[in-house]
Amino acid sequence: MQEDFKLIGDFTPTELEQSGLTIVAPGLYGSGQWYGKRVIGETRDFTGERTELDQAIAESGAEDRHTLVIDAPTPKAVGGGARSRGDVADDEALLQVPLGRDEAAVVMYLDEAGVVSFHYEQPRPATTPALPSRAFGAAHQAQYRLRLRAGVSRQPGKSRAMFSRLVSKLIKVLVVKVFPDQVGTYVARRVQAWEEKHRTFQGLHGGTWAQLLDTKPTPVADLSRFVGRRSLLLIHGTSSTTAGAFARLADAPALLDRLSAQYEGRVLAFNHHTLGTAVADNVHQFYEALAGSPGEYAFDVVCHSRGGLVARALTRLAPQSNSAVSGAPSPRLPDVRVSIGRIVFVATPNAGTALADPEGIPQFVERLTNYVNMLPDAALTIASGALLSLAGAVAEVTLPRLPGLADQAPGSPLQEQLAPPPGGTSGFFAFSSDYEPDGDLINVVKDASVDRIFAGEKNDLVVPSAGVAHTPHFDLPEDRIVAFAPKRHVHHSAFFGQKEIVRIADWLELP
Repeated sequence: MQEDFKLIGDFTPTELEQSGLTIVAPGLYGSGQWYGKRVIGETRDFTGERTELDQAIAESGAEDRHTLVIDAPTPKAVGGGARSRGDVADDEALLQVPLGRDEAAVVMYLDEAGVVSFHYEQPRPATTPALPSRAFGAAHQAQYRLRLRAGVSRQPGKSRAMFSRLVSKLIKVLVVKVFPDQVGTYVARRVQAWEEKHRTFQGLHGGTWAQLLDTKPTPVADLSRFVGRRSLLLIHGTSSTTAGAFARLADAPALLDRLSAQYEGRVLAFNHHTLGTAVADNVHQFYEALAGSPGEYAFDVVCHSRGGLVARALTRLAPQSNSAVSGAPSPRLPDVRVSIGRIVFVATPNAGTALADPEGIPQFVERLTNYVNMLPDAALTIASGALLSLAGAVAEVTLPRLPGLADQAPGSPLQEQLAPPPGGTSGFFAFSSDYEPDGDLINVVKDASVDRIFAGEKNDLVVPSAGVAHTPHFDLPEDRIVAFAPKRHVHHSAFFGQKEIVRIADWLELP
């Protein structure tokens, strides 16, 4: 279904007949098209939507109900704010969406430069009437206020991860069902459901390097050869998998050969849930995975992002102590003992990251969605479906509780419990980066207020640069750090593609 409409640059509400949407955009003068519910797998050449976006929306459980394409330049707001009549500024749009009784929605807005922002329902005072609408019988008329951006691309025509091209404003209304047991709660069950469905393999896996980095993990049937002998363990980060986090290691066969030789082929990886599950619970899951082959295990660890917190937790949290963090009973698993030797932290938020602050979940979603859209290789380590699931959860409950994300916030209970490291930090090594955006990512930093999120701290787009190796509880010496300068443009998901990654083998074979 399709409907054309005009915007005439005043406060007159534009009512769309087929969809029941109403738009007030006093500063926009131009034309637009509305497109109805998108069928999974349908191609929309006129918007440049790619299958990656289609898959992410499907994974999130949302319905791609409305798409608006608007050809109208964004003006500057007169006097920096709203005009004298009405409460919608020249550089804003007010969108009213009819919803069912058991529905909520999130509005995804992309400007002409490809910058993404998410918008959630704005409470309407009881004394303020709803806008006129052609939708009859709607249980609820939700309103969304969008701050429009100029959207001037620094890389015209550049392909994105979610869009092959973008020359107009694009507004998508993603509708989710509100389940009765979620109303009024702060548990992101929608995100947990995404992990259970799209991160199905949990636990230890191994095999050759090709098998370890394959998207279909190979379970380890017999762990006996790992008992009593030092082995290598890979631990991935938030919303990722072993295959996603460490995929670029396949480009360094000499490094993989060295690691295989150093550990005589004893390499394991740990797939686990990272958003709806606390780090302490991941530790218990790790012990459970070893319970079938009791004994003493010794691991050196290479970890990416949040995986470093799991590695540190393995040094501090025996299973019976997990309840101090997660609040859930966690009985000791008999005859399983784990010791952690050296840890190579790759972009780990050892001092926390402001993006994980529970109050900042909407900014987290927005920031990482832009990151994935602008840097397609980031999709390997950060799942778009998880981000849209989280956006849907925000639409439902405003601030969903995500134990696995909250653990990464500065000063979280977990951060305090992991410090100081037992036995010192002589076995700690770190890769960090001060990423300097270029191209249209500069627009993301400017428009998404990224510098405000990090309060001026140098960062790799996700984790503060200094906090990987320097924290309130430990300080690594420079000879155990590889810190990439801004000119290298190494972002959070690009570390394993750098030539310096061979230092991993050097550090792990030190006497």
